[in-house]
Formats: sequence, structure tokens, C-alpha cells
Amino acid sequence: MAKVRILGRRFAADAVLGELQRLGLVQLADARGAHALDGLDGAEVRSARRDELAAARAQTEKLLGELADGSRSAAVVEPLPRPLDVPELRLRLDRLTAGADRIRRRLDALRDERLVLPRILEPLRLLLSLVPVLATLDVEKLRQIGLATAVVVLNTDEERLVDALRAELVAELGTRFELASTRVEEGAMGCLVVFPAESSDMVHSVLGGSAIRSVSLPERFEGLSLNATVEAMRNRLDQIPAEMGEAEAERRSLLRPEAAWLAAAHTTILAELELLAATEELGATERTFLAEGWVPRTRVDELRAELGRRFGSEVLVADSRTSPYDPQAPVLMRNRRLARPFESLVRFLELPRAGSVDPTLLMAILLPLMFGAMVGDVGYGTLLLVLAILAGRKLAARAAGTPEIAGLVRVLLLGAAWSIVFGLLYGEVFGDLGTRFLGDWALWKERPSAAALQPLLLFAVAIGAAHVLLGLGLGAWQAMRFREYRVMLEKLGAIAALAGLSALAGRMLGGLPAGAVTPAVVLTAAGLLLVMSLHGALGVTTGALDVLGRIGNILSYLRIAAVGLASAHLANVANELGSVGPIWIGILVATFFHALNLALAAFSPMIQSLRLQYVEFFGAFFVGGGRPFTPFGQNPTRHLQSTS
Repeated sequence: MAKVRILGRRFAADAVLGELQRLGLVQLADARGAHALDGLDGAEVRSARRDELAAARAQTEKLLGELADGSRSAAVVEPLPRPLDVPELRLRLDRLTAGADRIRRRLDALRDERLVLPRILEPLRLLLSLVPVLATLDVEKLRQIGLATAVVVLNTDEERLVDALRAELVAELGTRFELASTRVEEGAMGCLVVFPAESSDMVHSVLGGSAIRSVSLPERFEGLSLNATVEAMRNRLDQIPAEMGEAEAERRSLLRPEAAWLAAAHTTILAELELLAATEELGATERTFLAEGWVPRTRVDELRAELGRRFGSEVLVADSRTSPYDPQAPVLMRNRRLARPFESLVRFLELPRAGSVDPTLLMAILLPLMFGAMVGDVGYGTLLLVLAILAGRKLAARAAGTPEIAGLVRVLLLGAAWSIVFGLLYGEVFGDLGTRFLGDWALWKERPSAAALQPLLLFAVAIGAAHVLLGLGLGAWQAMRFREYRVMLEKLGAIAALAGLSALAGRMLGGLPAGAVTPAVVLTAAGLLLVMSLHGALGVTTGALDVLGRIGNILSYLRIAAVGLASAHLANVANELGSVGPIWIGILVATFFHALNLALAAFSPMIQSLRLQYVEFFGAFFVGGGRPFTPFGQNPTRHLQSTS
């Protein structure tokens, strides 16, 4: 990234910012504090404008949220003309908001009614059978015979509380009442009380206890008999879904014709808010303004040409010639198409610092390879390949999923291909199923055999040594670029010590001649001494521990062999169980265990491969703390989802 300074006449500041926003090439930085300059005039006016636009933004987002009903599709939104006429915009938004709020209140009331009515209906329905004669009488008929009723629910399912309520009513009314009760739900008893109408106040006073809740009827059901109330409530519950559908349709008819305008208004509001925020970062003198920002180094000339074409000599673009390793520089990751999905997996850990090594390409090569070495089965690899292709197509069709998910799908796709390659080397098709029909056809070694154990372990350790040494080499090269020579020497010392120890191990296993021992010992000693000398008085301990830690990192790659062997043995067990008993039972048992092994093959090797990348490999060189490059004018919400 290159840091540029844009200098121009003060009156052209707004026009230059507008052009920079259109180009989307520059990530602006605060030019005032860096050069002790004042800002542009009109801060109070811009603040008031921001407040107006923020309120309009909240309204548009609320209305767009009302359209989030699954019918939205990605589309490029054309913004409204600027500057926005905010009073006119707010009038239109207020009209839409008022209509949407009215419909929302109606929907909320219908939802509440749908929730509340069953709670009232159930006690009434259960109480009908207790008083069949009174259930047919409405309020007016009950009044004519001098009676009144009350329905209450006790917050318990114990009969003793009903008896306590009965005792309280006896104390007030004597025998001039009837109380019927039944259990209406878990932890609740429903009660129907019939009493003289003139005692209504006294009864309701008794029924006001903390353990009692009244079942008050909605206004539309008042005055009906219990039978009629229950029937009316049932009919009402049947009507509510249709009314909710009508309200939803009314909301769509109100907002859908305005969807494109709302999206355009939202886009324009965001763009103008972004422009107002950028104005605050400009420095100014009496006659000039100064803008600073970061631009991809390869596009500085493009920026200079575009501003020169528009403003001529009134605007100058100067490259500050900052170091490419400036830690303040934002990071723009650029990788080839094959490696691009793996960028999200690198960012998942942390964004690399500007000027440091971007491990995306190496991760794209090595991560699937390790995954395939663990699975190592033609049958499982083929199934995983099909699943990865289907998952990739589904994500592409729905434009769904996070970048991390897309990255994992690509790992699965390439890892499945490597699984087929290693399956040919190991001679595995759903374990030893291929061997049973084709004989010994492995191009290298059958993993479950005793003869293959040592070569597999050595293979895993060799991958680990190469991976860790590659990471240390990258770390040394990166430290040299950052002029961190102490770190560089530490990495080189660790490389020398590990290389010497690897040579000694090779000699012990008979893979190297006897003449290699002396150079290996010298290399190991030199590396250890170099690492120890860089840690001062504690170097004897800390330097040796550092090298031992690297050895532990290499040995942790044994998990490649361990996970692979576990998968191969489980596949063989499935085949063995499949050959026991009736054939149809054997097929079911074998299918179950192979499906389980396939699920483990998709999950465990993925986790273990990522762990080897993040811990053992990245730990040798990766420098995080990078800031993503977010150019002015490329707000992620410019291309909104509009309703179709």
C-alpha cells in the first residue's frame, strides 16, 4: 500500500471528495492531527445534517426490515440524486412509516389474540361440563334470575387451595353460592363461581388473592353464555390466520412498490453520511485543503490520472514514499483464484500485518494435502467430493453462507481429491473392501498392516519437519525484511538445530551414511549455541526449550498417521461386521459404520489440519494485527438487497 497526499484549493474540497468517493480507491486517514491543521468550516452545519440523515437512515432501515420476508434478491441499487432533499424525503418516509406502523399494530394485536384466546378458552371448555344448565344462559338471563358468574384460575393444582377459596366464600356468603372446579393445565385449577348478583363486589374482593388470576373475557365475547363464548372463541381462532394474511398482504401492497426507492434512499443516505464523515478528516489552511490516505501501490498512477483529468493542476497527488512494511498501512489481500477462498480461513485467525507474509497460497496447497493424507480412501474421497460439489452449488445458487463456510467447502473439495490420490497409494476403497475384491493393489502401503506402521509414522514426521522448517524459513526471511535481525538469527539457529537433529535421526534409521554424523552434530551444536546466545543469561534454558518446543511441533504431525489409521481400522471393522450374520443385516450394519466413519472423515481431519496450520506452521512466522483495506466510497451496503 502507498500513502498519498492530495492537495488542492479549498473551494474544491467537496468536489474532490465526491470524486474520491466515486473512484473508491483511497482509504482516508486523518490529515488534521498528522499535520496540526484546522478542519474545514461548517462543522455545526454538517453535524445537523448528520443528525437529520441518521434519523432518515433509521426509518429506511426499519421499513426495509418490514420487507425481509424471504422475497428479497441481490441487485445493484441506483442511488438518488444528491444532495438529498431531506424534508421531502422525511415526508415520504413518514407516510410509509405511519402506514406500516398501523399494519404492524394490527398484526401485533392479532398475534396477541392468537396467544391469549387459547388460555381463556381452555378453562371455559373444561368448566362447561360442570354446570351444563348455566352454560346455556347468557348474562342477561342470569341477571333476570338474580345470578352472576365468575371464572378464575388458581395458580396450583392442589385441591386444598380450592377448599380454602370455598371456605372464604362461605365466610362471606354462607351457602348462597356454588363453586365448581377442575384442573385446566399443569399447575392450575379452573373454578366457576355462581352467586347472587347483589354480592358481586364482595365475591370479586375475595377472588382478588395473589394466588388467583381472573379470566377476563375480551369485549367481543362479553354477554354471551358459556357455550356461546366457547363456540365464538373457536371460530375466532379459525379466523385469525386469514386476517393476519390480509394484513401481511396489505403491508406488501404498501411497501413493495416503494422497495426500489427505499433501497435507493438508503444507499444515498449512507453515501452522504460517509461523505460527511470524510470531510471531518480533511486538513485545511486559509486557501488549501489536504487529504491523506492509503491506495494500492499499483493504482497510484490511476488515481493521479483520474483526478488530473477532472481537476487539472488544481489538485496534486503526491506519494509519501512510506515503507511497504509500515504497520499502520491497511492490508489488501490479493491471491490467485484457486487460493482466494482460503483468505477467509486466514482472516479467521487474524489479518496479517502489512508487509508480512500472506500464507494463503501455502495454506491452499498444504491444508487439503494433509486432509487427504488423513482420509486416504478412494470411496470416502469420492463421496466427500460429491458432497463438496453439491454444497458449493447450493451456496452459489442461494448466494448464502459466510466466506469461512465457502473456504471450508473448498478445503473439503480439494481435500477429497487428495483423499482419492492417497487412497490409491494406500490401496483403500471403503477400507479393505477394494482389497477383498482386487487383491493387494496399493501403490505404496496398506495402512492397517503392521509393516506400514513405521513408514506411516516417518511420513507424518517428515511432513511435519518440512512444514515447520518452511515456517521458520519464512519467519527468518520476513524478519530480515523487517530488519529484525535478532529474530532472524533466532529462526536461522532453530533451522540449523532442527536440520542437524533430522540428519542424526536419518542416520539412526539407516537412511544416511556414517559420514553425515559429524556435520549433523556440528550443525545442531551451532544452531543451539546461536539460539541460546540470543537470550542472554537465561539462554541456556530458554534457547534449549525453544528448540525442544519446535521438536514437539514436528512430532505433533504424528496425528496425520494416527487419525488416518483410526479411520482405516474403523472402515475395516465395518466390513468385518458386514460379513457376519444374514446379508441384509450385514449391509445395514456396514452402511451405518461407514456413514459414521464418513462423518468423522469430514470433521476430524479438517479440524486437525487447521490446527497444524494455525499452531505449528503459522506460529513460526505469522505476524497478525493487520487492518483491512476499506476504501472511501466502497461502503459494503452500497449494493443492497432489494425486494422483487
